[in-house]
This record gives sequence, C-alpha cells and structure tokens, in this order.
Amino acid sequence: MNRTLIAIITAGLLASGAAVAGSVHSVGDNHSGNFIAVQYGYGYDRSDQYRNDRSDERSASINEREARIKNRIQRGIQDGSLTDWEARRLYRELGYVENKERAFRSDGRIDGREAAELNRDLDRLADNVRDQRHDEQRRY
Repeated sequence: MNRTLIAIITAGLLASGAAVAGSVHSVGDNHSGNFIAVQYGYGYDRSDQYRNDRSDERSASINEREARIKNRIQRGIQDGSLTDWEARRLYRELGYVENKERAFRSDGRIDGREAAELNRDLDRLADNVRDQRHDEQRRY
C-alpha cells in the first residue's frame, strides 16, 4: 500500500515537473548565443494589470453614458419636452443604475458580466428618455 502511494506521488511530481519544463521557452537571438529562459505562469503579471485596465475602461464608459443620459434629461426639462413627473421618474431610474454600479464596484472593479448588466440598464433608460421626450406630453 505504501509503495503504491509513494509511486503515485512520485509520478505526480514528475508529471508536474514536466509540465513546468514544457512551459519554459528559450528567447534569444542567434548572433550572440545568449538565451534567456522565460516561464509563463499564473501569478500577478501584465494580464492582471490588463484586467484592471479593462475594468477602468468599463467604468469610464458607463460613467460617460450616465452623464450623457443625465444631460439629455436636463435638456428635456429646459426645452419643455419632459414634464416634471417624467423627469423625476427618469432621474430615479438613473439613481437606481448608479446605486447598482456603486454596489458592483464595491469589490474594487467591474467585471464583464456586471458591465453588461449596467449597459442593459442604461440602454433601457436611454430608450425611456427618448420615448418620454418625444411623446405628446409637454411642460408649459
């Protein structure tokens, strides 16, 4: 029993060593003869920074959309195409989206699923703003 267990563990260690050795690549030029071993692993590296950059891009995009929608609501109030009641309701919807964004950002970033959900909410809100601004109700 012990020999079998030791054989399995040894085989596992050898297999994992081969997997690590397989992920090491030589990088260099043929002229100098110098080679640098490069290992690709799963630690903190540029891909983590890339993920953070993507999260920042998502946040900026969402914030820009929220600002544009807020601006459209304000213009609707100014030109009379939105009634006070419609504007309050649209601002309340915008507040719900902003609160959801704040909740999603509580872990420090917005992932792709969260960004997609926020964008769906913003699409729906933008449609509501457009519909309310172009209906026949006017503020006089």
